[in-house]
Amino acid sequence: MRWPMERRELDDATCVYVGKLPDELVPDVAGFDRWWSLHPASFHEIKMHGKLVKTPRWQQSYGADYRYTGNTNRALPVPEELAPLHAWIHDQIDPRLNGLLINWYDAERGQYIGKHRDSTINMIEGAPILTISFGAARTFRIRRWKGDAMFDFPTGNGTLLVMPYETNLVWTHEVPHSAKVEGRRISITGRAFEA
Repeated sequence: MRWPMERRELDDATCVYVGKLPDELVPDVAGFDRWWSLHPASFHEIKMHGKLVKTPRWQQSYGADYRYTGNTNRALPVPEELAPLHAWIHDQIDPRLNGLLINWYDAERGQYIGKHRDSTINMIEGAPILTISFGAARTFRIRRWKGDAMFDFPTGNGTLLVMPYETNLVWTHEVPHSAKVEGRRISITGRAFEA
């Protein structure tokens, strides 16, 4: 990781890194609206407790398929509009991050993502997981998988969070819904998958 980021300790063995994307890669209002228009018409389905349920947000994988919760989010090619961001991720964070997953959250619809650990199926062991937030501010919450420890990280337009591979194994993360939040948020996550 070349880009300067602040290391935040979670315990003696795990941490996350927090930073800010360069201003030139943060879309203006028109650019955000174009990225928003990329969201699929329907919601992705995942398997929970043996049943297929629709995710409470839109999502789409780009560059590499992402397998999780009993389903596969089939990747589309990385859109040309996101190519500069993807190139920056390779150059400044980790060149192995070949898969992007975009989540679109509309606070008016109560959209969120519940606590979870990212699936490591086909993931390159040791590669970090990157999350970039655009649009409305939301809370990125990290909880100990087995335990009571919890950390809240405020995210705003252009916030970067990098979670080391080992951190994902013992901590969950989520973006909870709150009646106090407003607006639309896009998160772009980068993961490294075996070819």
